[in-house]
Amino acid sequence: MKTIYHDRYQILIACLIRERKRAKLTQLQLAQKLNKPQSYIAKIEARDRKLDVLEFVILCETVGVSPSEILLTIST
Repeated sequence: MKTIYHDRYQILIACLIRERKRAKLTQLQLAQKLNKPQSYIAKIEARDRKLDVLEFVILCETVGVSPSEILLTIST
C-alpha cells in the first residue's frame, strides 16, 4: 500500500487542512506565503501530491502549528 493512501496520511492531511482554516488562510493565501502556485496546496489537500518531511514542517510553521502537535495527533 502506498503511504499516500494510509489512514494516518489521510488524518495528517485533514489536520493540515483544519490548521490552515483555523489560521483563516485560503489555499491561495497559503500558497502565496510559500511562493507556490495555489495548485500546489490543492494537490496536497486532495491527496494528489505527497508531502516530504521538510514540506510538512514548512507548512506547519506557515500556518502556525507545531509539527510535533500534528504528529502526536496521528500517532494515537
